[in-house]
Amino acid sequence: MSDADSRNHLSIFWDFENVHEDFGTHREMTERIRDAGAVIRAYAFADWTNRRQMAEELHSLGYDIIHVPDSRDNAADYKMATYIMNHMVHYPETTCYVMITGDGDFKLIAGAIRQRGLGLWIISNPIITASELTNLATKYSDIKSFRRIALDCPDVGDCPERVRSISEMRRIMGGKLQDAVQTIAEAGNKPGIGNVKYVMASLNPSFNERELGFLSWNEFIGWAESEGYIVREGELPGTLLKVPDTLSDEMSKLSKENREAFDFLIQVVEEGIDKGSPFTLPKLNDELLERGLDISEVGFSNLPDFVFSAESRSLVRVMPYGDEELVVLPYCRVDRIREWFEKNVKRLFGESVNVPKEIFLEKIRNMILENGSTLPQMETYLQDEKIRQEYQSILDASDVPFLPPYQMTLTHLLLGKGFNCQDTLIKVNEELSPLGITMKCPS
Repeated sequence: MSDADSRNHLSIFWDFENVHEDFGTHREMTERIRDAGAVIRAYAFADWTNRRQMAEELHSLGYDIIHVPDSRDNAADYKMATYIMNHMVHYPETTCYVMITGDGDFKLIAGAIRQRGLGLWIISNPIITASELTNLATKYSDIKSFRRIALDCPDVGDCPERVRSISEMRRIMGGKLQDAVQTIAEAGNKPGIGNVKYVMASLNPSFNERELGFLSWNEFIGWAESEGYIVREGELPGTLLKVPDTLSDEMSKLSKENREAFDFLIQVVEEGIDKGSPFTLPKLNDELLERGLDISEVGFSNLPDFVFSAESRSLVRVMPYGDEELVVLPYCRVDRIREWFEKNVKRLFGESVNVPKEIFLEKIRNMILENGSTLPQMETYLQDEKIRQEYQSILDASDVPFLPPYQMTLTHLLLGKGFNCQDTLIKVNEELSPLGITMKCPS
């Protein structure tokens, strides 16, 4: 038997609208999948109308781009399920199906894959993943585990680690187990015993049950139940975890301190943006220490773990900025941007303007992030009289009465960030090209 015959034969099916990250993460994930075996076919499903750049990037990685217009709910899901069923017939050499999704609608087809004795590798964000999928998977990966971002302390003394006793760390991790269960429930999913483990690892990068003196995850869960941190319901593999209705004063205090620590982190990071200088990790470490935040009190042994936990909660984002130095930026969730538009769209964009579609809310979120801004700062720019006058002069010079909310917001934000008209319109016209509109600077 040749090496090619003995290798795993994988096919990739990507529910892009459910799971996606930045291009660097997509590239690393794809390379790791290819390292695991020979890829027979790779598909990415979405409405690509307003995702042209990402579609081109994924095509360069070897994906067939399957365009599914969003004329009806779950259209991409139905298309992907159809492709998988057809693939089973026409590509029987496939030994493992890689499904990049957390959507519970795929549980039946995932079950069909497993019933045929085939491998099932699920890749997703564990917080928003249906427990039925992780229960069926022969392999599971957190999409964020493919991010090639390393937060290293510049000096051991800059990020000191506090040594705690095992009993103290068990108490803290019991509280973090509750937090993981509640996080999954708040996302609208069932906290299955297996899925909670993946979320624990995502929210707490240094978590290891063996370092707490347990031989396995199940032993840790048994201890947590005996101590009153959680309650188990149902039989394996469908066991669900639940936080008791009544928490002890100690547990309530730890949960409150945990929330307050992350709220304070967001406040400090946003203040850095408002002052015009995003925080690098060393500067953020100094700022938090100076302002009295002791992250060890909420169970984090070092600042990188705390920051990555905040990133997994979609509170901040670690990324290169400006001269490519890694900084910590505030991360504005799409639901928060939607709420902002619902409140302000008529006032700032016009009586006839509606809240943008989900894809444009995502683009606005990414625009804020990539330009080192915040939602309050964006609102300030949209109301700034000088910026509004410059925007109007661009409309007049271009003989265009108005721009859609996304392109209008992009123009205001770039001008507010100090871009000149020419550099601003290079970016704005790239976004307007599908509409056949070209903006001009005043002469």
